Amino acid sequence: MKQVKNEQLLVAVKQVLKELRAKTGLTQEQVANNIKVHKDLSIHIGRNETGNQDMTLSTLYELCEYYKLPISEFFKKVEDIDIKLEIKKDA
Repeated sequence: MKQVKNEQLLVAVKQVLKELRAKTGLTQEQVANNIKVHKDLSIHIGRNETGNQDMTLSTLYELCEYYKLPISEFFKKVEDIDIKLEIKKDA
């Protein structure tokens, strides 16, 4: 099965990640090192914030956990950045 890639969604996700990191005042390298120390993971923050590569849901979860942001709130921020991504519930 061919993988689906939603560029509009990826742009918004990366923007939220950049904003979250900017609020901490940390560099990409510092965030990656902090996560690696606590989780023994190798996360390339720059690739997740700027690259064309899709990140895994596990990586996104680890980043949300690091920023102490529920994943539901993360996606709310994504919808706030690009209203076209909001999925409306049936009335």
